Amino acid sequence: MNYFPRAFSKLLLILLVLIPLKSSSQKKIGHVNSQALLDTMPEMQIAKSKIDSIGKAYNKQLQQLQQRYEIAYNEGDDDEAKRVELRLYTFKNAVDSEIEAKSEVLFKPIRDKVKKAIQDVAAEEGYDLILDNAYDAIVVYGSKKSDITEAVQKKLGL
Repeated sequence: MNYFPRAFSKLLLILLVLIPLKSSSQKKIGHVNSQALLDTMPEMQIAKSKIDSIGKAYNKQLQQLQQRYEIAYNEGDDDEAKRVELRLYTFKNAVDSEIEAKSEVLFKPIRDKVKKAIQDVAAEEGYDLILDNAYDAIVVYGSKKSDITEAVQKKLGL
């Protein structure tokens, strides 16, 4: 008589442990390569070329300052070399800051567009979770049938 309640409690415990495993195994998980998407987007290529042109424009000025520094240094004019070196350092930091700010302005809307397309495809196709396999550390394995990269490309019109 004492045996039945114990067996029943063990069975109940096993069921309570297995039920959550069964329901979590029904989650639909997919993966996408966000970097591949970004690389194929025409607006990304345009944004990259804009950033490159900003860098090239400032590159000439940086080279001129570098030459002035080398001339002052080679002539032994330490005061002029220090002034030019400080100006070079300040100018380079300003250029880096400007390029970083311009990059954020140009790239953020593109990244947001990709993010929204991924979210839309995930919602349309009933995914509970989407992993980004643009970096090897995030996804160790993903089957082709759970890869939504092509569906997101279609959503983006690529």
